[in-house]
Amino acid sequence: MNGAVDKREFILGNFIKLVGEYGINRVTLSDVAERSGLTKSALYYYFGSKEALLVEGFELFNVKLKDKISPLVAQAKTPREVLSVYCDFNLKVFFGGYEEFRPLMELSTEVFYEIQKYMFNSPDIAKRVLSHRDSELNWLNGVIAQYIGESPDDDRTRKITIMYAAFLHSFVTMSAGIAKQAKALESYSLISQFPWRLDNIDHEDIFEFLIGGVDDLKKKLFGN
Repeated sequence: MNGAVDKREFILGNFIKLVGEYGINRVTLSDVAERSGLTKSALYYYFGSKEALLVEGFELFNVKLKDKISPLVAQAKTPREVLSVYCDFNLKVFFGGYEEFRPLMELSTEVFYEIQKYMFNSPDIAKRVLSHRDSELNWLNGVIAQYIGESPDDDRTRKITIMYAAFLHSFVTMSAGIAKQAKALESYSLISQFPWRLDNIDHEDIFEFLIGGVDDLKKKLFGN
């Protein structure tokens, strides 16, 4: 990695920290320059706008995700194993299992929503986000199709794919919220009739729940 790339990643890292502290709307390029030890004109050499920081940060995040998951997928021997790897990888990313993704995953829920709103108000950024999402879903749909033995072009296969991805990411979102609530309330002596505990749920539990849903929905939709 050359010095220019190192510098860009350094600036992006500072940008993410500032966003976590103040929110995307309040952070300015002057703030980023100051935190990075640069003049504002020097920062413009690397990034000309806050949107440029967001775009490159998003692209870098996706490149690192792909670089991390690709060798894991390559080791999987069956479509079922690939789906298990995908599930486990997403859970590890979102719950701090990989050091390189932790700063972004530690952003508050409020900041995440603020970033999403900011990004989707920018047509260029929104287009990139949707392109990456569609690419990931197309890949996942191909794996699901292999697992259930049906065509990836069949709308029923796509339905199963959407359900698998949606339930996985919904669990991640819900669990992140529960973890934040638990941390916020840890200084209080509160007893719940139904304590939300995540420490007794492992990744294999979650995958078995998801793959069982795939099997059952396949039977319902395809009748075999």
